[in-house]
Amino acid sequence: MRPARSQPAPPVRRHRFEVLIFITGAVTLALEVLASRLLTPYFGVSLYIWAAILSVTLVCLALGYGLGGRLSRGRPPAALISLLLLAPLLAALSLILAAFLYPMVFPLLGGINLVAGSFLAGLMLLAIPLVALSALNPLVIALGRGEWAGGDAGAGRVFCLSTLGSVAGVLLTAFAVIPHLSNWGAIIFSGLGLCLLTLLLTLGAPEIPRLDRWRLAVLATGVGLLGVLLLSGQKVYFSMLAHASLPEGRMEVRAEYHSGFGNIKVVRWQGQEESGLYYLQDGILQNAVDEAGNGLDHTPAMLRLIGAYAPRAQEVLVLGLGAGLIPQRLQEAGRRVTVVEINPQSARAARDFFGLRTEGITLYAEDARTFVRRRAGAFDLVVVDLFQGDGTPDYLLTREFFQDVRRVLRPGGLMVANAFFDPSGEEVNRRFLATLGAAFPQLLECRAPSSSGRVQNAHILAATHPLDPAVAHREAGQSGSGADKEYQVLTSARLVDRQELAGAEPVSDQHNIFSLLMAGSQLRYRSQFNQLPWNLLVN
Repeated sequence: MRPARSQPAPPVRRHRFEVLIFITGAVTLALEVLASRLLTPYFGVSLYIWAAILSVTLVCLALGYGLGGRLSRGRPPAALISLLLLAPLLAALSLILAAFLYPMVFPLLGGINLVAGSFLAGLMLLAIPLVALSALNPLVIALGRGEWAGGDAGAGRVFCLSTLGSVAGVLLTAFAVIPHLSNWGAIIFSGLGLCLLTLLLTLGAPEIPRLDRWRLAVLATGVGLLGVLLLSGQKVYFSMLAHASLPEGRMEVRAEYHSGFGNIKVVRWQGQEESGLYYLQDGILQNAVDEAGNGLDHTPAMLRLIGAYAPRAQEVLVLGLGAGLIPQRLQEAGRRVTVVEINPQSARAARDFFGLRTEGITLYAEDARTFVRRRAGAFDLVVVDLFQGDGTPDYLLTREFFQDVRRVLRPGGLMVANAFFDPSGEEVNRRFLATLGAAFPQLLECRAPSSSGRVQNAHILAATHPLDPAVAHREAGQSGSGADKEYQVLTSARLVDRQELAGAEPVSDQHNIFSLLMAGSQLRYRSQFNQLPWNLLVN
């Protein structure tokens, strides 16, 4: 008789670890989405920043796949399972430590260089978690190796589950996590979720020695407790950040509003002679008022221009709400005001802290582009005050958008736009004016001189009828002294000569390159706010 051939040991049933693959796939893509929100207040949302996030993500995933393949070679099932359970704990610990460190480190990186800093910040936040989590895929595949497993050892199933988890992670983050949690807290909760899942799988893993199971369980518990401690001490920690970056302690966060369209903070500031409120969105100052509710930003100049050039306009459309100062003042002046604002939390902040009364104001929570397409000939005045992140989204800057705005206006109507102009990027400014000029034959530019070279507000009036700069100059005589910002804006009014736009091609929907053209200006504008207290920049 021939001796009986020994049968290979049956492979480990890995279905319970496929749950880990699905969930870590969800966490991986959730981290990429959250990273863009975490980096925005420090580095902005320019094309360069997205390039940093995407490239760091892909490099880390590639490294993780390669590392997992190396670690899986020649290891017995028990060792593979130990690595499977250790990797998410390493990712969780990294996330919790990053949540503690990045509020102090990111402002320093942003102060050095925004582009290079964004790459380093992405590595700090994503490198260890993404490498560790992506290494799980080849480790789980290795558990099914052997002749019985078929040609791919279940690789197709593993990557299918991981990808489906990624889809679930994106949807859950976009529609549930970001609107209801701070991004800082979401990172910590991601780590806590990985700890809990690892703990449950560890306790149900008889393939590994009991001592190893207890070590992993203790480690998972310890990392989880560290995350809970950081969450429970948030108030103390943020207070420490405020005092470390602004020893005088003159800024206090009064409220914070989360949404899929940006993070809004209402901040009370106290100066030596005056105090008031700031409206911050994603780390950039959008509006400021004093204790009496008077605007301390671009708002007074815009209202003076509206009063001077559209005194009889009754039906007014305001695109972009912010703190609600412009629509509120126009409504108080007896005008019928319609507001379109994509972020529903803006109205909450404006009502809670900036005195917005919605009686007499029709408010739509909608995208400005879709709204103006269906309201032809409905308004005497359109105010374009659209900002998100570092500037106006590029699809709201094209020739076709401004042509839609022109169709919204009645004969003799006026558009007043608030824009950011960069003194060091005049060619880009010309492209913007040329784009506006493709829809409106008359343009009036009001831009106070910038001696410091800072990116600044510019107010552009656009119409089909003649616009006389002398009207703004006369209005300046009633506005204040020559050092007053409002006075400087009004006296800077000038007609845009078509000759100066010669050679500047309007930007269209078919070839919209504003995200590239304005990337440098957006970086410079963002850098003007990197001196804010650290706690104000944490979303």
